[in-house]
Amino acid sequence: MKRRRVMVLGSAIVVVLLAAAPVVAPRLGIDITVINEVLLDALAAMSVNLLLGYTGLPAFGNAAFFGLGAYGAALSIKYLDVGFVSAIAIGTATAFVGGLLIGPFLLRRRGIYFGLLAIAFGQVFYFIAYRFTNFTGGEDGMSISRPDFALFGPPHAINATVYYYVCLVVFVAIVAAFWVIAVSPFGQTLMAIRQNETRVRYLGLSSDRFIFVALMTAATAGGLGGSLYAMLINFAYPLLLDWHESGNFVLMTLLGGAGTVWGPLLGAVIYVVGKDVLSTITQAWQLIIGGIFVICVLAFPRGILGSLSTLTQRRNPADDPLAEANAAFDPKPPIAEGRNVS
Repeated sequence: MKRRRVMVLGSAIVVVLLAAAPVVAPRLGIDITVINEVLLDALAAMSVNLLLGYTGLPAFGNAAFFGLGAYGAALSIKYLDVGFVSAIAIGTATAFVGGLLIGPFLLRRRGIYFGLLAIAFGQVFYFIAYRFTNFTGGEDGMSISRPDFALFGPPHAINATVYYYVCLVVFVAIVAAFWVIAVSPFGQTLMAIRQNETRVRYLGLSSDRFIFVALMTAATAGGLGGSLYAMLINFAYPLLLDWHESGNFVLMTLLGGAGTVWGPLLGAVIYVVGKDVLSTITQAWQLIIGGIFVICVLAFPRGILGSLSTLTQRRNPADDPLAEANAAFDPKPPIAEGRNVS
């Protein structure tokens, strides 16, 4: 319980710091749109975290959901002239439908084959956006204008600061939802699948159903982040669907700590802010980011927050809110009556 209180207090501090970002960031020479990009990339990294960190599936193609959300929002704004909320809903629904299309195929594979198939489907969406020049703008992408917000009253223009707070509210809501998932029986089952899927099936649970729900949840979160990102930069382009972008989301997840609630945000901060600052100093910023990743992998094998969490669990395992779930699904098979029942 003590650990949970610390988690709640730490989360509150993070939210307060993010709320103060429009005031603090300019004084540090960082544009608020960069912090906004951190939030939206963290949403995409959270979708990776649900599959990679909690379920143990190599989510190497999640940029497909992010890009589908971006194109869904952009296309609906350009061709249907929808409003702000409708654009977000359509973009998120587009990613959800994309997940429905590829989900049955991904469920047939595990391990590296799951990751390779996810990359392959992502590249299919990439080439569709790349080739349909008259519709999507092709390689050049498509420019849009952020719609005014009009829910119950007259429409209002959304400036950069207001848009940041809109994204912050969405981000906090998704983080809260992911925390609920992590401590719920559903989340515990996902961790059990990561540790020993055979035993989960032995207990009478359909691991495919749990993985499918996790995949659709990840697709929805990624699509939501992508739709908001398209309206942040007022642009959608094919590279948002590319496997390189998927690699960035995986990098953020691993940097911060896969299997932790706040790990994707920390990874997104390191990557996005580091990229923004270093790219103004040197053209070799990617080399420096890669070096930081290598150092973090060597110093923090489970990511920064993941390694710190492991240390605290070893000192006080009873304070871990997920300890009961992990103990219930200990990867070491039990021995009953002289036989291995796993």
